[in-house]
Amino acid sequence: MASNESERELVLQRQLPFPRELVWLAMTDPAHVDNWWGPDGFSNEGSRMDFRVGGAWTFEMVGPDGTRYPNHSVFKEITPPSRLVYDHGDGQRIWFEASISLEESARGTLITLRQLYPSQESRDEVVEKYGALEGAKQHLNKLEIYLGKMQS
Repeated sequence: MASNESERELVLQRQLPFPRELVWLAMTDPAHVDNWWGPDGFSNEGSRMDFRVGGAWTFEMVGPDGTRYPNHSVFKEITPPSRLVYDHGDGQRIWFEASISLEESARGTLITLRQLYPSQESRDEVVEKYGALEGAKQHLNKLEIYLGKMQS
């Protein structure tokens, strides 16, 4: 039985007061990504990014308590400077399909993050057990702060 797609997704939007090209650069250039990627208190180590369709992005996210979380994503669509789609997992399995859309707006850039999970249960587990929604908000806060530093 197929579940409704909206029951399997997380969507978060945020208006950023920066030009779309700058947001794209911060999100896709390995020299910038590790400076802001992840929730509060987390850092990334061992990042490697082969930024092309079919290319992989791998890194270990290190939690505040030192717990290491392997991350492995494979790029499915790259449309500069407006859209990025990738399968995200840990190298053993794919957890969700992520898509990031950047739309120019009068106030800068509207960013839309979307995660599509294989089932409502897997989505709910990530939200309840790992605090995915709050983590995504922290993630976007860190991006906005970093973009401010890039622009100054």
